[in-house]
Amino acid sequence: MRKRYLTCVDCHEKHFDVDLASLAKASAVRPLLYECPCCGGILQVGYEEDENPGTDLDKKSGKGAVSAVFSDFCDTDLTGMWRYKAFLPVEDKKNIVTLGEGMTALVRAERIYRDLGIENLYVKNEFSNPTASFKDRPTSVGISVAKECGADTVAVASTGNAGVAVAAYAAKAGMKSIVCAPKNTAKGKIAQLLAYGANIFYVDGNYSDCFGMVKEACAEYGYVNLTSTYVNPYTVEADKTVAYELYEQLGGRVPEWIVVPIGTGPLLSGVWRGYQELKALGFIDKLPRMVGVQAANCSPIAKAFYNHQEVRSETETEYTIAGGIADQLVGYEKDGEFTIRQIRESGGDCIMLTEEELFKCWHELCFKEGVFSEPAGAAAVGAVRKLCANPAFHKDDVIVSLVTAHGLKYPDLPNRLENKAVVVTGAKELRVEAGE
Repeated sequence: MRKRYLTCVDCHEKHFDVDLASLAKASAVRPLLYECPCCGGILQVGYEEDENPGTDLDKKSGKGAVSAVFSDFCDTDLTGMWRYKAFLPVEDKKNIVTLGEGMTALVRAERIYRDLGIENLYVKNEFSNPTASFKDRPTSVGISVAKECGADTVAVASTGNAGVAVAAYAAKAGMKSIVCAPKNTAKGKIAQLLAYGANIFYVDGNYSDCFGMVKEACAEYGYVNLTSTYVNPYTVEADKTVAYELYEQLGGRVPEWIVVPIGTGPLLSGVWRGYQELKALGFIDKLPRMVGVQAANCSPIAKAFYNHQEVRSETETEYTIAGGIADQLVGYEKDGEFTIRQIRESGGDCIMLTEEELFKCWHELCFKEGVFSEPAGAAAVGAVRKLCANPAFHKDDVIVSLVTAHGLKYPDLPNRLENKAVVVTGAKELRVEAGE
């Protein structure tokens, strides 16, 4: 069994979670360890091997002289994302809470950028996860760890998708879920929250307001905090599985670029870390460039990246249809700094899209590729047009865009399209012009 610990990304101090079970109980006043007690930095999960050679990844891989194939690391008794249990922080299989997340489709997008000569763009449809967003991955791991610790209540700050995932997986686990969301959260997401029986609390404010309230409530009442930023180090581990799946789906080829919509950035961070692990194990010899995408109306990370300055939170932001990535970072600017650090480490880029560009790419992705995404997810495809201006970009590069959530999360958006359905009285009226 692999023994887990937490390590700080800044001061690199190591902290063991031996008393996690007692801290996770709803009756406890003291919260879980969500930040480094030494410097307040972001925590990541690390693993130490015991004497069981069956789980020693270094021994399996031969430490660089790899004779095994990647499938040797997969648990054949498990399916979906949990095939990669050896890389995840849940110790006992009986504690896994799953709805079948992971192993999402990778589809080649051949039409949307035909005018640019881009033929190697792939879309990874994360909206095919059980609750229709990528948040199912981190939530499955987060709920499983909470179960392993004996928790009975979990809480999350969310603009919708994370809350929906937490509500669904909490229902599966028999736990109570608390979802704190801005009052303007999309109706499609609220419908799911209601169906799963979440305890919903609306806030007359933005996402960062919800973040602060949930953090305080978890400290006060002992709830497990599953907010989908870097706040819970265990949930971020699940995002690594996207990298493992891409490795298998692309036959071992590493994409030159991976484009990720970001609010805070844990998905980008997890994918980057997954590829780093693949390289450390000797399966690949290069790494992808990571690209973060934000809406121009709420883009503290992208602005800091472009201006080569520290991340500044945005207390006043305009509305954006990409609400899933509208994170103001008020009080946790260090999360944005960490994301920028990884983008730069990868040699990647950060891109902003205007509201017009977001709507256009959402529409084009629908009618040219048949992919019905929410606007935040479509941003990963829309950013590719601007990525072409990057000096390191070549039109024959392999690009993977992570489409993070389904279009049904925003049921009102299609009403903006000009081509509305018409009423007909006979078959002869069912005629359209030839061409695309």
